[in-house]
Amino acid sequence: MAAHSRQDLIDALLAEFPDLRAELEESAGLLTAEMSAFSLFTQEAKERGDLGTYERCMRLADRLFDQADAALAGAFRTSYIEHLEFEGSVGRAAWKLVPPRLQDVWNQLAAENRRLMALPQKHGQPQRGLQERGPQDRGPHGSRRDQRKKRPPRRGRRR
Repeated sequence: MAAHSRQDLIDALLAEFPDLRAELEESAGLLTAEMSAFSLFTQEAKERGDLGTYERCMRLADRLFDQADAALAGAFRTSYIEHLEFEGSVGRAAWKLVPPRLQDVWNQLAAENRRLMALPQKHGQPQRGLQERGPQDRGPHGSRRDQRKKRPPRRGRRR
């Protein structure tokens, strides 16, 4: 059996969900845009509580992902599976409709994202991220102002 390609995705989406035609035509042939349209369609079905449509999306995604070529598999990972959300009142029910293979990939991606988002640790102490550093953090010894001798308070006339 040949690997599923972008064209197989488009053909399957149009056969199963003809309402996606306009979004797919607007994507200008970009696989990630087409996959994002499918992802949004899937999420909207979940959010409105249409679990029948959501389940059809999951079955289609699982079938195509199972035999996807490298480009299609990558698009599924980054533009579809990674963007599935399970918050809200139907989140738990939606998760149960995700096939085990896609659950495994979602869990792998979530773990990788948590690892990438974690701040580095140094000697057991939290390290401030780059965005939190101010101008006083100019190297291992602080700023020059910190290195000057402190002057005693002035005495005498006040201005």
